[in-house]
Amino acid sequence: MSCWHNRGKKTDTAPPTGPREPLTTFDEAWAKWGELIGRSKEHYKGPPPSHQVDDITRVCIVPDIHAPFHDEQMLASLIAREADRTDLAVLVGDVADCYSVSRYSKNPFSKVSFEYEWASVSAVVQLLAENFPKIIWVAGNHDKRVSRQIAQHLPSQDWVDVVKAMSGGHLDPMHGLIRRYSNISMARHYVPNTDMSIDWLTVVGKDCVVGHPEKFSRTSGAALRAYEEFIHEQSQHLGIDYHNIRLLCMGHTHQLSWLPWRSGSVLVETGTLAKSQEYQVSPRIGGRPQRRGYCTFTQYSGRTDLNSLNIHWFDVEDDAPWQT
Repeated sequence: MSCWHNRGKKTDTAPPTGPREPLTTFDEAWAKWGELIGRSKEHYKGPPPSHQVDDITRVCIVPDIHAPFHDEQMLASLIAREADRTDLAVLVGDVADCYSVSRYSKNPFSKVSFEYEWASVSAVVQLLAENFPKIIWVAGNHDKRVSRQIAQHLPSQDWVDVVKAMSGGHLDPMHGLIRRYSNISMARHYVPNTDMSIDWLTVVGKDCVVGHPEKFSRTSGAALRAYEEFIHEQSQHLGIDYHNIRLLCMGHTHQLSWLPWRSGSVLVETGTLAKSQEYQVSPRIGGRPQRRGYCTFTQYSGRTDLNSLNIHWFDVEDDAPWQT
């Protein structure tokens, strides 16, 4: 009733705010980003030195992580096993889950804030940047969820300003994180005779294609074969010399497998580090169980030694901490 009795009376109102001060430098945006995700102080050690010898390149394909829904012990184990002997780490996509802006529910009773999620992603990216001398980030469909729904889901105008200033005009925090670390670059495959480039696919060395095609199948190997068929049929448009390709690696499926294919080539699904989610054990049966692990291989003068291809499967390790 107070509003009724006070009708017609003047009320104190907040003074009008002036125009927003634009963020003019990356450092300003990065500092504001830290404030928004709740980071009190940054402790970045810098990238490790490179130990690459001559034209020998050992490559580690870091699988779909889906931070903050990743298994931290598996990520720590991958780094402990591979960091000191890896020359190039390729993030195969979906480093971030972007659940906070997702239309799909993993658990309707579990809310994840944008701030919490990107604090986790930022920590994961920094950890990788501190341990691998050179990193290429292939964009996954989850990584791009923010840019697809940015206007509807960013908590405030502060977030819009920070993300654009931090990422060089992109409405995507992924690009801002990449700019922060000198040893991380975005996958950028240029399409011949156009002004287009794609970030979901990259060529490593002379004969390896790593991508995050949005293809899945309940049938083992079907997504891999569809990916290979796409690269084969579109090779001219993509500017890829298909006949020289010996290794095709794909993320997205959360499967860990390799398939000898055609004459002298191998197809690989690169696994995941994501924890099991509720939708995977729901009564709506479908899909295939995910396989947690990763793969590595070595290239000599840019040519892949297929006999060096190795798959590490975390799920079958005895007495591992993630088995309890």
